[in-house]
Amino acid sequence: MKPFVTQEFIIKKIKSYNREHLLNNLFYTLKQIDLREENNHPLWHYLLLIKWTFLYGNNEGKKTFSREKFITLLKYVEKFEKKSLDPYVKKHEWDKFFQIIGYQQFYLQQEVHWSDFARQLKLFGSSLRSKYDIEKSFNELSKLKLFDFIFFMHIVWIFTLANRMNKGVIYTGYIGEEIHEMMKDIFNCKSEFDNFLMLLTLNSTNIKKSITQFKTGIKQPYLQAFEMSFFTQLPFILNNENKYEIVHRSIFNYCCNYFIYDYLKTNDEKFTEEFGRRFEKYVELGLKECEVQYSSEKDLIKAYGKKEKIVDYIVENQILIECKGIEPKALSSVVPEDEIVYNAFKDSIFKAYLKQMLNVIKLKEDLHTPMYGIVICYKDFYVSSLDDFSEILNEDINYICIQNGWKANPLPLENVFVISIVNWDIIVEYLKEKRFTLSKLLEELVSKNKQEKHKWFLGLLKKYGNAKGNLSYLDEENQKLTDAVGAPSKKIV
Repeated sequence: MKPFVTQEFIIKKIKSYNREHLLNNLFYTLKQIDLREENNHPLWHYLLLIKWTFLYGNNEGKKTFSREKFITLLKYVEKFEKKSLDPYVKKHEWDKFFQIIGYQQFYLQQEVHWSDFARQLKLFGSSLRSKYDIEKSFNELSKLKLFDFIFFMHIVWIFTLANRMNKGVIYTGYIGEEIHEMMKDIFNCKSEFDNFLMLLTLNSTNIKKSITQFKTGIKQPYLQAFEMSFFTQLPFILNNENKYEIVHRSIFNYCCNYFIYDYLKTNDEKFTEEFGRRFEKYVELGLKECEVQYSSEKDLIKAYGKKEKIVDYIVENQILIECKGIEPKALSSVVPEDEIVYNAFKDSIFKAYLKQMLNVIKLKEDLHTPMYGIVICYKDFYVSSLDDFSEILNEDINYICIQNGWKANPLPLENVFVISIVNWDIIVEYLKEKRFTLSKLLEELVSKNKQEKHKWFLGLLKKYGNAKGNLSYLDEENQKLTDAVGAPSKKIV
């Protein structure tokens, strides 16, 4: 009789083996997968086993650990994961199924571009500062200057690409002596770099606390196969030879993009409000860059009054833009049931649509042209449009339509996109270079979405290419990083 695979069953298996030996096998295999750049291995299975081995393993188990037993243990995790997905497959609830898979896997497919470092310097540095100094907060909390942190991230990231660049340097999965020597002899910042490594390295003396305090962790055992790994905030480990290892480049890539945001959101209670202000300013820089006609929140307040719920920008008199510097919530991403999702988004994305966008349309007089909406978030939510939430929102929409005397919804859910700040920069660059209108672009994306369900907004934008960083509002920040590195980073990668 085949075993019924539960968390307890897998943990019992983990305890039967020597903890250190099992961890060595897991990290070694993960490194080989990374160095060979193999994408057909489910990294999240290894990451879950590493987590549970850290939490529940012991050194009293058997030291003998065959390859066959290792593979069997991984298969147990696969069965454990499948059991939670089966209900969605049986009911053909594919929107929910793909939402879970997206949250589990897409963060491990993060790409990094030199402009991502410049964007963070712009958002978190002094350039867009208003009432609160985020840069000062980061410096005090991390004991590192914001610029130094981004610079170190940039250097290590370039180093992880060494094998592709064919420059005589080989990436082996370790932060090698050449990096340490460079920091000491060329950049004269050895102690600062040491602080950087400590900040991003799993604390071997208090591993359980480091794991359990991670804010995107999920308490329910049967859902932990889908959670985002704690390694996204701690991408380095210090091995028995006192060498720093990068757990996996996919993990480090995510960390490159989001560590500062995640760190400050966890450690600074004043961060969120200040970041929201900066986020709006950053989006407006994009509107100015592509030279579109737009009205700001201030313009709308003058037109409709302070008491009305409005959006941040109206573009070309038919596109409503609301900025929400937010991220997906763990529970609603892995348990996408209607009530949980509604409660997770009711004060952010759903509020932007139901209470702000539809209210602005009610206030407008000219509704002869198709209307579109964009909710710009800091991180990607992996949804193709708000039409993915039609069953959740239909009751609210019908109520609003009746209240306003609308025979049909003037802003269909399929016309409203939820995108990341990275996708926003891609759009800005495309509009700037191609002299394309935003309304035409959105019209095309609505049409594509109908043809290619579950391709997500990011996938649809692949046609337009990844951002090359041809954005004037990032020039100053990029130049600072270029000067610090001592070489034109645009040409290095």
